Amino acid sequence: MNEQLAKLFRSAAVYGFGRIAGKVVSFLLIPFYTHYFAPAEYGVMEVLNLTTMIAAVVLAPGLSTAVMRFYYDSEDSRERNLAISTGLVFTLLIGGFVSVLAVLFPDWPAQVLLGSTKYRTLVQLASCGFFFSFSSDIGWVHLRGRQRSGLYTLLTQCSLIASVLLNIYFVSVAKMGIAGVFWVNILVTAVIWAVVVGMSAREAGMRPSPVKLASLLKFGAPLFTVWLAAYVLNYSDRFFLLRFGNIETVGLYALGYKFAFIISLLVVQPFQLMWEPHAYEISKREDAPGLFSQVFVLYSVALISMAFILSLVIPEVFGLIVNARFSTAWRFVPLIAFGYAIQGIGLYFEAGLLIRKKVVVLSIIGITSTTVCLALNFLLIRAWGAWGAAGATFASFVFLALVSWRQSIRAFPFHCNFPVLLKALGASLALLLVGYAVPIQPWPARMVFKLALITVFLAWITHLQIIPRGLARSLGREAAQWFRNRLSPLWNWAGAGQGASSK
Repeated sequence: MNEQLAKLFRSAAVYGFGRIAGKVVSFLLIPFYTHYFAPAEYGVMEVLNLTTMIAAVVLAPGLSTAVMRFYYDSEDSRERNLAISTGLVFTLLIGGFVSVLAVLFPDWPAQVLLGSTKYRTLVQLASCGFFFSFSSDIGWVHLRGRQRSGLYTLLTQCSLIASVLLNIYFVSVAKMGIAGVFWVNILVTAVIWAVVVGMSAREAGMRPSPVKLASLLKFGAPLFTVWLAAYVLNYSDRFFLLRFGNIETVGLYALGYKFAFIISLLVVQPFQLMWEPHAYEISKREDAPGLFSQVFVLYSVALISMAFILSLVIPEVFGLIVNARFSTAWRFVPLIAFGYAIQGIGLYFEAGLLIRKKVVVLSIIGITSTTVCLALNFLLIRAWGAWGAAGATFASFVFLALVSWRQSIRAFPFHCNFPVLLKALGASLALLLVGYAVPIQPWPARMVFKLALITVFLAWITHLQIIPRGLARSLGREAAQWFRNRLSPLWNWAGAGQGASSK
C-alpha cells in the first residue's frame, strides 16, 4: 500500500511543482500590478477574467471530465482517440463561434459586465484569449490521460515564465496598461494552444463522431451544475460586490482572495489533476477503501496545515510585497483560506460518486450548492460588503463539503477518521489566535515567533501519527526512480560522447 501511496504523491508532486513554481513566479507580479494599477483597474481585469471562465463552463458542460472518463473506460486506443478527437473538434467550433461574436459585437457585453462601452476593446481582447484557452482544454486532458506529467509541467512553466516577462514589458515598458495584460494572455495561450492542440490532433486525429459527442454530452450534461456550482462558489461574490458596492471594492477583495486561493492552486488543483485518473484505477483494487482512507487523511491534514501557515504569516507577506493602496485586503485571507481547505476536503468525495457514475447526484449537489451560495451572497454582501462575501464563501464551502460527504459515503464507503482532522483543525485555530493576539515588534522577532508556532503545529501533526510507517522510504525510492528516468538520457548521451571521443 505504501508503494501505491508513494506513486500517487510522486504524480501529485510533478503536477504540484508545475503549479507551485509557476505561481511563485507569477506572484512576483503582485507588487508590480499593485504599483501600476489602481484597485478599480484590478477589478476590471477580475470581472473579465471570471466571465471567460464561466463561459467555458456554460459552453462545454462537463466535457473534459466526460472525455477523461470515456478515455479510461476503454482499453481500445481507437476508442480513446475518438473521445479525444470528438471533444477537440467540438471545443474548436463552439469556442471559435462565440469568440467571433464577442469580437464583432463587444458593446453589449461591455455595458452589461462593466457598465460602460469604453471597455469594448478589453472585451475583444479577452474573447480572443478565451478561444485559445477554451479550445486547448481537451489537449490538456489528452496529456493527463497519457500521464505525461513531465511535459505538462514543462508547458505550464514555460507559459507562466513567458507571461511574467511579457507582462513586465507590455505594462511597464510599452505602457499598454491593463490591455497589455490581455495581449500577453493572447500571445502565450496561442503558443500553448498550437502545441497541445497540434499534438492531440496528430496523435488522436480530427475525426469527430456525432454518436460519441452525444455520449460525452449525455455524461457531462449533469455535471454542468457541478462545474457551474464550482464557479458560482468561487467567483460569483465579485459580481454581487460590483452590484452592491463598486469596482474598487472588487479590486481589493479580489487581491485578498487571490492569496487565499493559493490553497486551491498549490494543493487542491494539483491533487485533483493527479487523483481523478488514479482514483478509477485504485477503485478496482481489493484494498481500495483502505487506500482511499489513507489518502483522504493525508490530503486533508495537508490542506489544514497550508491554510494555517498562510493565515498566520499573511499580514507580514502583505507588508512586504503589496502596495499600500491594497494593504487592508489581507484581512479577508484567513476565513477564505480555511474555506478552501474545507472545499478541497469536500471535492475529494466527488471521486466516489464519479466511480459509481452517480452524475445525477453530483448534479443535484451542484444545484443545491449554487442556490445556497447565491442566497448567501445576496444576503451577506448586501449587508456587510466584502466581509459578507468572505463569510458567504466559507459557509458555502462548508455546505458543499457536508453534502458531498454524505452522498459519497453511501455510494463508495471508506473510513474518514474525522477525529484526527478535528484535532489538527483545533490546534491550527488555537495557534492562529495566539499568533494574532501576541503583539511582537520588530518584524524579525515577530517572524521568529510565528515560525515557532508553525514548528509547534507540525510537531502536533507528527504526534497524531497519520503518516503510515514505511511511506517515507517508499517516497524516497519513487523520487530516486523519477530522477533516474529523467537523467538517464543525459548519462547515455554523455557515455556516447565519451565513446566517440575515445575512437
